[in-house]
Amino acid sequence: MKLEILWKLVFVLSLASCISDNQNVAKQNYGPAVLLDGSTYAPERLLPAFARLGLGPMLPQIQSYEGEGRLLASWSPMTNSRTAPTFVILHGGGSVFPMHLQIAKDLQREFNANVLILDSHWSRGRRGNTGAAARNYRERLTATNRVYDLIAAGKWLQVKGLEPRRIFIIGESQGGYVAMRALTMNSAFTEELEPLFAGAIALWPACHWWEEDHSFANPAGPYTKPVIIFSGGQDFGSPIEHCQRQAMESAHHIHWTEATHAWMITTHGPFLPRQDGNCDAKTYVRNYPIDMCYSEVRTRQTFEEIKKFINSVGLH
Repeated sequence: MKLEILWKLVFVLSLASCISDNQNVAKQNYGPAVLLDGSTYAPERLLPAFARLGLGPMLPQIQSYEGEGRLLASWSPMTNSRTAPTFVILHGGGSVFPMHLQIAKDLQREFNANVLILDSHWSRGRRGNTGAAARNYRERLTATNRVYDLIAAGKWLQVKGLEPRRIFIIGESQGGYVAMRALTMNSAFTEELEPLFAGAIALWPACHWWEEDHSFANPAGPYTKPVIIFSGGQDFGSPIEHCQRQAMESAHHIHWTEATHAWMITTHGPFLPRQDGNCDAKTYVRNYPIDMCYSEVRTRQTFEEIKKFINSVGLH
């Protein structure tokens, strides 16, 4: 019973949700109002892990795009923050969970990088886009909603004196699709967002969500900046085949046939070592199996490819 609950919890926290939205709707219609400071939801058991892992605390510190309240974020700068690369980490449809903290630590180790874990759900008193809790909300938070959170974060980093040519978006699941949407040409937000970032990394992006009508998310691609997309052939939560053709053709795409959704998963929390090949993070949706298996090889190769990518963008 406990393992079944764990499986369901990991799925709820990881699997993204991309719902249709209209690219031509005015900017002010995106991004539900952020709750005032202190009126947030956050799992109490996870918050102490930021400090224990040496990451900045989750604080309401980024002024929202609409100017109503602040977005929660964990900011972990290096001592040479202005010359180091910066990664803005975007969670999936299930909000921030231990895997994002591990990704932040990996980015610090691999790149000596500044890392910003940006929250879109807790900041609005929400648990996420998925699971039973999502039914309590009038509407789900779309990828385009979250692009405006990303604009707010980019401007916040700019005020800190960080150069946009050193700032990269890295998102997983719905966050991966947010990264792709953000750099899409001729969008309502292109002029405002394009100068803020150097490129984007999309991990197992959720381009399409399993709604009854199988409605597609707003288009992604072609892009204003370089984009790299990672996908797995055993990802039945967000199959890469559901991404639009133009989204893939204008990006560098790396596909591993045996990889599942969220192959960087920290199945047993932020403090226990990850076990290569562990597939405990598994659940069934309408009798449809969704695996999330940690792969040590693919995780290592992902960071190797990210290094190649940022070098090709001209950071170094």
